[in-house]
Amino acid sequence: MDENLRETTELPGSGGTAPNEENEPETKSIRFVPSAYDPRGIEQWLSERAAEGKLLLRYDDFVIGEPRDCRYHLEPAADDDDPDELLREKRARLGWEYVCRTKDGIFYIWRGEKTAHVPTPKDCTDSYGYRRLCKKLRRSYFLPMFFLVVDIWLVYFLFSVLSLPVMSFLTMEKSEVIQFVSIILGSILGILSEAKERNEMWTLKRAMEACERVEKMPRNRWAKANRALTIIAGVLALTLIFWRVNDTAYGDSYDEPPLPYIGTEMLGGERGSDWYGVRDLSTPLGGHVYSVGETPYAGTIDTWMQYSTELDFYAPRISALAKPLTHELRDYFMEDGAQTFSIDGFDEAYYAEFIKPNTRLPNEPDEVHQFLILRRGGEVLYFRTKAPDSLREHLDEFADIFDQYSDCLLYTSDA
Repeated sequence: MDENLRETTELPGSGGTAPNEENEPETKSIRFVPSAYDPRGIEQWLSERAAEGKLLLRYDDFVIGEPRDCRYHLEPAADDDDPDELLREKRARLGWEYVCRTKDGIFYIWRGEKTAHVPTPKDCTDSYGYRRLCKKLRRSYFLPMFFLVVDIWLVYFLFSVLSLPVMSFLTMEKSEVIQFVSIILGSILGILSEAKERNEMWTLKRAMEACERVEKMPRNRWAKANRALTIIAGVLALTLIFWRVNDTAYGDSYDEPPLPYIGTEMLGGERGSDWYGVRDLSTPLGGHVYSVGETPYAGTIDTWMQYSTELDFYAPRISALAKPLTHELRDYFMEDGAQTFSIDGFDEAYYAEFIKPNTRLPNEPDEVHQFLILRRGGEVLYFRTKAPDSLREHLDEFADIFDQYSDCLLYTSDA
């Protein structure tokens, strides 16, 4: 008990008083922290101070005088006010006089002689301390519920708002990855925040309802660190929304493609420009993503710019994502027109061709949109073009391009 109490002697000008010419009683400030788990220990400690001549006056103030052989009783407070006259009269008949409330307001403090009778304890669930515990228990669920809503919104955003969530996940830049991880970490910490303390409060609540004696529980030293980490993760995520880092050469222009590629001219079409757009990404989550394309642009999907003729090669750091990525690209670009076929050495191969009538220029040939997807293990090749030649006639060339990218990744990892 004594280890939780700290005695401090105050100077007259800072909370304590010394005797003056008018014989005012000398007071002394002795800080003590009442515990809801051990009220009997507080009673004994106050009785020991009275035996030393330090009689409780109010809160932490003690009157210094003659030693007194008395006892104290801590009674759970009924509300936020001092006891009413009826309760004071009942306690007076038992030999108790009202002193004050504890600083936290949980207990009434009564003082009496050694012959004073201890009042019959009332039901613990009628006490102010029990109601305060229930209120604190209800409030402890606010932060976890808030972050649970954030997680639900994040999942909805990823799988409903984003057209290609797996591809967007793989092409995240470093700043976006840090932001994403910060949000997830903050959400997890938020959901688990105060879990240990909440479990202890439930234990105390059940014990109070059963009117059992509860020993003082150990202090949860993780609670403050938990809250601090939650706040830091949230602030970091919000900061990164406004702070973006250009981590990679994203969409550089080249006269000739520096990566393996099959162009529009090789497929019977005409080049729309004299340069190639190249993206060579090494992302924290996506692993390696290579992209070569020719304008004109075909629009933007999420944050990924699509070229009219484009070759993308994905080697996810998590190889298990290659299969869902393949199906995602197939369902989005090919829809119901996907044709499945077999190529030696590949796990999956899909092809689709869409012919769009040229209504603006009837004398010009119709627009042809072709798509090809190949997957081998944890690597995926995606190709699209408006060139007229069938991609199925160039499968050997695409297989060779696939092998070149795989060998390039193998050489990079060995280096």
